[in-house]
Amino acid sequence: MNKNILLTITILIFIIIPKYSYGADSELIYLDVKVSPNYSKSDYITLSSDEGFNLYNEDDLQRVFLYIPEDIIYIGSDYNGDIIIFDEKNDEIITLPDDGSVVIGSGHSNESIIKVDKNKYRDYIKFLSIGNYINVINHIELEHYLYGVVPKEMGPSFHLEALKAQSIIARSYALANINSHISEGYNFCDTTHCQAYGAYDNENLITNQAVDETYGQYITYNGNIISANYHSNSGGITEDSGNAWSLSLPYLSSVEDVFSNNAPNSSWSFTLSVSDIQSKLAASGIEVGQINNIEILETTEANRVLSLKIDGSKGESTLTGSQLRSLLGSMNLKSTWFTVNKEGGYQNSKAYVISGKSLFPMEIDLSNIYIKDSGKDIIVNRSNVNRARSMDRTVPLEATYSSAPTTFVFNGRGYGHGVGMSQYGASEMANQGYNYEDIITHYYQGVDILNVGR
Repeated sequence: MNKNILLTITILIFIIIPKYSYGADSELIYLDVKVSPNYSKSDYITLSSDEGFNLYNEDDLQRVFLYIPEDIIYIGSDYNGDIIIFDEKNDEIITLPDDGSVVIGSGHSNESIIKVDKNKYRDYIKFLSIGNYINVINHIELEHYLYGVVPKEMGPSFHLEALKAQSIIARSYALANINSHISEGYNFCDTTHCQAYGAYDNENLITNQAVDETYGQYITYNGNIISANYHSNSGGITEDSGNAWSLSLPYLSSVEDVFSNNAPNSSWSFTLSVSDIQSKLAASGIEVGQINNIEILETTEANRVLSLKIDGSKGESTLTGSQLRSLLGSMNLKSTWFTVNKEGGYQNSKAYVISGKSLFPMEIDLSNIYIKDSGKDIIVNRSNVNRARSMDRTVPLEATYSSAPTTFVFNGRGYGHGVGMSQYGASEMANQGYNYEDIITHYYQGVDILNVGR
């Protein structure tokens, strides 16, 4: 079908059957959240809505400029790279600006819910063209955004008072960090880099209740909304933000947290082979050779590792605890509160030397003996030695001598960066009868809870 004819028909339909923007209130705060993976411009993105689609200019959500009566439309790109809306017959309906200034809402008169491929989203969808990709952006009102955040970050099984605290914290964090991805054309991503966001299909009645019952409440310090950081479990004491990120904020100071004891991941253990550690280091450009030792150099007052040294046969490397956690995987090394033990090294303290003239090797203790190499002391770096060559023969040894460790064991406490509210600590506080205000003022020092109401 000719594009201009189709556009004329859809405009006439709009005139006959007017549609209205759900929640088009100038006082509402809207956020742009990047969702789904990046789509190649060669892909088609499927949008579904039972009552068609309304198109708006982003700065005027009360006026529909085009109604599309189709239940399913497709977003793709033409040979010029422009973003195009197609119908099911692959006919072009309209070309969209590539800057996201046009948003798409459902044609429903009461609420706007649009399905993008397999996931449903509240309010509006828009698209950004970035190089060879199209980014899907959920243009969503703040409270609706929280409907998708709270169940992903805390979950409906938690006590309602803990969920209320999480709602206020997530609301405060969002406004304090609203420019997290502004240089990329949106406010937030939908991962834990910002806040985990699960959209409409992840909503739950009790988490929505927690959001609704704390509407308009924010955490402030000296009159300013705070960046209310939070984590899963502190392990027994929270961390000062200055130690975690080199930016010390008075409301994010370290506090004792007995409420996090005996909760999931309050203590944990993680074992990794030397070869796996070496591979992960090498993938990040850190080459130390055969790892002989990992030594913690400095910890914070809250027991978390500030720096550590990795000694290897080819040299050494100094890392922060956070860097090592990132290299080994944050789901494995759950926090920077850990100790390190090596296993497999020195399984047998016996070692043997040959003079070059004797027929049999002589036993010595190598616990304090090193090989001299260019003035550097190096321990034996061969993992297993079970035979020695004498003057005219090879002689088997009594037992295997393992000079280098084979695994490292990390024993730790807590889960996450440890700054701000411990979610499992909040849960235990709520179980003991504390309310959401008690939880917030325990984990954030010197703050007030501002209630602007409805």
